Formats: sequence, structure tokens, C-alpha cells
Amino acid sequence: MAGSETTALQVPVAFKDADDGTIPVRPPTEYAAAVASLPLNPTSKLKLRCYQGVWVLEDWVPGIISMQRSFSTRPGDVVLASFPKCGTTWLKALIFATMARAAYPLASPAHPLRRLNPHDCVILVDRLFAVGREAVLDKLPSPRLMCTHMPLSVLPPSISRGPDCKIVYICR
Repeated sequence: MAGSETTALQVPVAFKDADDGTIPVRPPTEYAAAVASLPLNPTSKLKLRCYQGVWVLEDWVPGIISMQRSFSTRPGDVVLASFPKCGTTWLKALIFATMARAAYPLASPAHPLRRLNPHDCVILVDRLFAVGREAVLDKLPSPRLMCTHMPLSVLPPSISRGPDCKIVYICR
């Protein structure tokens, strides 16, 4: 039929289904001196460093720096942003199910949320960069659905001010 085109259905893929484990863990080490120079929170039992006005786990600071310098979004990307323990798991499940409903009806036994935890469907992008596995993001087809616990002020410009990315924020 003239003028009709078939377009591929674009839905997010569960992260665990896209990650074949071939990308090794290689935490960034080039920022060690910069991290060591940041103020350490003396009252916390956790090793928290003050990075750009935000207290962050020391082990995550190199990943945040790496993410700020190298992460770029694609059209259609969605980032869920929240502090830990604010309903992130529920939000991951709800948004994944909503975005993937055309490919996976909720009653479908093949629905990724029937066999995977929401954390296996929507990756915490902070963690990927902290352990040096950010190349896995390149394997994910668009639209990518990701999560972060970083505040807006620390997010890379491609997320916080980029035209291609949507941010869904939850707080309580």
C-alpha cells in the first residue's frame, strides 16, 4: 500500500536481557587523587565525600565524575531519579510496564517483570559507571530506561539539560 510504512516497535529492553556479562568490571582509577582531596564526612559511619555540594559514597565518586564527562543520551531515553528508599523499585516496575505494554501485555507469561526483579529491568546507571561497566549502555536499544540516585545538580548535562532525555523524579 502506498504511503504506509512498517515501523519497528520501540520499547525498552530489560537490562538483564541485554547484558551478556562480557564487559568486565573496571572501576575508574584516574580520579583517585581528586576523590581523596574531597572533604570526608566525620559524623557518618559511611565513607561519604562532599562532591559538588552533595554527600556521596566515596566508592561512587569516580563513577559520577566519569559519567559527567562521558555520558550522552539518545532520543527517547528516560531516567528515573530519586533518593534511595523513596519508592524507586515500584516506580521502575510501573514505568517499565507502561513503556513496554505494546510488546508485553501484562498478562503475558513472557513479560520481563514476571521473571525479573524491577532492578534487573531498569539499571542504576550510577552503579554502572562506578564499577566501570558503562559500555553496557551501548548494547541497550533505544529507548533506554535507566535509574539514578544522583541529584539533578550532579547529573551530566546531557541528562539534566539535554533535549533528548526525559526525567521522571520521585520523592517522599
